[in-house]
Amino acid sequence: MKFILCWTNGTIYHHQDFAADKDKAGVGYVDLIFYPFVKNDDCIIIELKVNHTADEAIRQIRERQYALRFEGKLGENPEYTGRILAVGIAYSKDDENNRHECKVEVLRERLS
Repeated sequence: MKFILCWTNGTIYHHQDFAADKDKAGVGYVDLIFYPFVKNDDCIIIELKVNHTADEAIRQIRERQYALRFEGKLGENPEYTGRILAVGIAYSKDDENNRHECKVEVLRERLS
């Protein structure tokens, strides 16, 4: 099992890799989910796409309901109360300049 820590804008996140490259969430597997150590900081879901668009990556995050990982069990208060951010990153294998496209969308605002 790998355990990844990252720090951005003053928030520390962790991502655990449970014997696979992807994390089970909603319907299927998301590429990366970063859980904030402070439960009211932003949660981040990242979907990577090759030869597709960042919008398609965001659409997949929404359609497959990957944000359910942060919502908690039915009838319980959510464990994570910060915003839920969807990040779509897309690139083309044929682009000689290695350009990519990135889009960030708020799926849920901070809970009070």
